[in-house]
Amino acid sequence: MSQPQFRYNPKTLRYERVRFSIWRTTGAFIAYSCFGILFFIGLNLLQNFVIETRLEKALRTENKSLSQYKVVLASQIETSNQLLGELKTDESKLHEKLFEAPAEQESPVVVQSAEKVASTENWNESMSHLTGRLKAVNEKTKIKNHFFSERLTLDKSDVPTLINFPSIAPVKDLNDQNLVSGFGVRINPFHKRNYHHDGIDIALTKGTEVLATGNGHVISFNNHNLLEAGSGNYIEIDHGSGLVTRYSHLEKVNVTWGQKIKQGQVIGLSGSSGGSVAPHLHYEVIEYGKNLDPLMYIIEGISAEGHQKLAVKSKTQNQSLD
Repeated sequence: MSQPQFRYNPKTLRYERVRFSIWRTTGAFIAYSCFGILFFIGLNLLQNFVIETRLEKALRTENKSLSQYKVVLASQIETSNQLLGELKTDESKLHEKLFEAPAEQESPVVVQSAEKVASTENWNESMSHLTGRLKAVNEKTKIKNHFFSERLTLDKSDVPTLINFPSIAPVKDLNDQNLVSGFGVRINPFHKRNYHHDGIDIALTKGTEVLATGNGHVISFNNHNLLEAGSGNYIEIDHGSGLVTRYSHLEKVNVTWGQKIKQGQVIGLSGSSGGSVAPHLHYEVIEYGKNLDPLMYIIEGISAEGHQKLAVKSKTQNQSLD
């Protein structure tokens, strides 16, 4: 049994026994509870805003860095999406130009925005999908790079060759109708025997403009041929890397020796000078002294269908015009 408690009463100047009071007990309980709650709140606030552990400090620093990097990440993702779109467009244009056919349609690789990536619940799934797409693009790039590296290797020394390459037709609107005779063994119009025709004959009216098929400079020409044989009035243009083009049986020559020539420039007018039986242009491509089929060099400004028609017409064993 607990001992009775006494309290000194200054009014009566004596000790009086403490009696149990429910109100006093309730008040004390409320007071102690309020103190405990306030103490707990204060301790919690102290720990959260004043006291900081090493882990919390590291995490806070990391969060701050991520928040600052978020703007940079968003900018990089936007730039990446734009670059991917441009590459896709360029690839389609290059495919159509090289193969004369639409490029295969593929779902574009689009990187999610920083906001979406940050708020995605299934982060691992999103990253796995993105990683898979990037690997697929990387593998495709390796295949395409290997394909072109095996067939279209390019070095700095090849740049002048590509710039000066005689890649257009020597006349405007070349078609299979005015291609009279092709490269190879043909019938000579004078002695009617087979001989090797070193170029192609393009039937033209007199005075038709003749164009330089590539950049270069004039290394030889004749503008006063009086003989009814040979190439007549002709022009030879050196394109570098051993490539020379020759334009024969001209009516007029508009260039001089050593003159620099631009691709598509009018260098003369067609005619029937020299050993020619009708007005036309005899066009040759010579590589290191050897005549090659000029049609193999005409690749610009003509469709695949048009080039195929020219190739078929050029194989006809007929009589040439020179």
